[in-house]
Amino acid sequence: MPHYWQPSIDILKQSKKTENKMFSLCCIFICLVIRVGVNGDSDLSGCPSTEITWRYRARSGEKFILFCDVPRQGLCNRRNHPRKKKGDITEWQVVQWYKQPQNGSQPHAIQNDHLHISRKNNSLQFSPIDINDSGSYICAIKYKPKLIDESRKSKEITCFLNITVEVQPKKKTPCMESVKNELYLILGSTASVPCPGMNCEGDLQRQDVTWYKNGMLCPNWKNTNITFDEIYDYNNGVYVCDYNQFINSTWWIMRAVVEVNTTVKYTSLTPVIADPPTDKVTLEVELGKPLTLVCKAHFGPEKYFIPVIKWYVEDAELNREELRQENKSIINQPERKTIHYTSFLKKVTKKDLLRNFICFTQNSVGNTTRIIKLKQKRGVLFTYILFGTTLTLVVILLASAFIYCYWVEMVLLYRTYQAKDETLGDRKEFDAFVSYAKQDSFDKLDLSSLNEENFALDLLPKVLEKKYGYTLCLFERDVIPGGAYTEDIVKTIKRSRRVICVLSPSYVNSPTVFELQAAVNLALEDQTLKLILIKFSPFKEPDSLPHRVKKALTVLPTITWRSSNSAASDSRFWNCIRYHMPVKNQQRLGEKGFKIFPRMFSFKK
Repeated sequence: MPHYWQPSIDILKQSKKTENKMFSLCCIFICLVIRVGVNGDSDLSGCPSTEITWRYRARSGEKFILFCDVPRQGLCNRRNHPRKKKGDITEWQVVQWYKQPQNGSQPHAIQNDHLHISRKNNSLQFSPIDINDSGSYICAIKYKPKLIDESRKSKEITCFLNITVEVQPKKKTPCMESVKNELYLILGSTASVPCPGMNCEGDLQRQDVTWYKNGMLCPNWKNTNITFDEIYDYNNGVYVCDYNQFINSTWWIMRAVVEVNTTVKYTSLTPVIADPPTDKVTLEVELGKPLTLVCKAHFGPEKYFIPVIKWYVEDAELNREELRQENKSIINQPERKTIHYTSFLKKVTKKDLLRNFICFTQNSVGNTTRIIKLKQKRGVLFTYILFGTTLTLVVILLASAFIYCYWVEMVLLYRTYQAKDETLGDRKEFDAFVSYAKQDSFDKLDLSSLNEENFALDLLPKVLEKKYGYTLCLFERDVIPGGAYTEDIVKTIKRSRRVICVLSPSYVNSPTVFELQAAVNLALEDQTLKLILIKFSPFKEPDSLPHRVKKALTVLPTITWRSSNSAASDSRFWNCIRYHMPVKNQQRLGEKGFKIFPRMFSFKK
């Protein structure tokens, strides 16, 4: 059995209760083998220290470490770790850690859900350990032993180690208050690492101290203090000291942990600002442009490194305001720490030209500042103002021209997705009443000789009703004859949301103009009723027209029919009619909806 896993002969003699617990320990091992299902053979004969249970005592509130693998001997004062010798165990791997509760219930696996317990390599670390952490810990490890006959394949062996931990409250004595579990050693100096709290245990019987560094056994260190003639950077690490104590007829291993950090001599100087290089630097800036302020400072080593680095803005009345928009990076070096601190201004204003920008740094020794003033660049402001004004005017003109040309299409596109249906709840039957001049006879629909009656009776319903889903009222088609003409016209207009008037010379010079007059009078009473005037052919207003009709023809917008250019159902003529028609969302934007902008995407036109 290796030296570092054997307690002294006195410990084995004093541990009379060990043999009585072997049967229960074996039962736990068997349960774990069944539960864990570790691959390979479970052979306890090859495991070190399978015939005893390790007992450790710890002080609450301190860092504590449990080792599961076999600690390797090494040269703890040197940089390089020792090489493995032939015949050593080639590889250890911790499969799992378990804890046996004090109430005797089944062991449970230790997962990564504990805030103060973590696994690092093959050790279990408590930061710090608590009274509730007392109990039995079992670690399952597996390894492949080195065979003499290298041609044979060694089997993987799994073994279990049982460790008992008893956590004692930390004594509130002046001696324990001086115990340091974290040390800062200055490089190049002579220093020592004491075993924490060992001298506070009184006259209890104990043996030599066993030291570990970063999980590696240091057999040459046996004293209470480890003395270094000169501190190097490789003396950093986690040191663990064990010493045996005989308490209440039982040998216990007292374990303490001390973290050693090496550093250079603490600074006695204030921070050094490298950028800006000198005080009262003047920067040339452009108004309205963003500005980046960089402060680079070197901080010397300190035991408690709490650097302060900020950008301030100071006005003429010495009022200071901190710049909050920031970006900070730290470069760690043995001799110093360099901090790059950057603040941003969204845009420079004339007010900033009268203020001071201060880089402020501070450490435990004192503070250092650098002041930057801003100066406006000459000859650039006017050029940018002129260029910006010209560009803005061009953009406004182009945008205005685009909106003017495609305002109707933009409104129709908005209605397709966002506008509400204004026909809901208005109790009206028709979307539009069509008023036109009646002819004595009309030809079949022929675009080359289309008259207003063909347009009103055939083309309007074909496009507005069949394609866009509007409901039109044609007097000859939708009004039941038998009543008075004037009363039927008024009633029909009241039941409509729009009145479409097809204007032509025959319309303004015929009795049909009464329908336009009635629509104008009713529109003055009903704000929801609107007129849509279509100029089918040029005409001259007769003097006999009523005054309100003349004013309506002058004020109301008129849509001009342009023969073959307006015949297509997706032309601007029909878009203008739809623009003045009531908003209806019965038909969503589909394949036909992309023709809202035909003039923009058509190559034929």
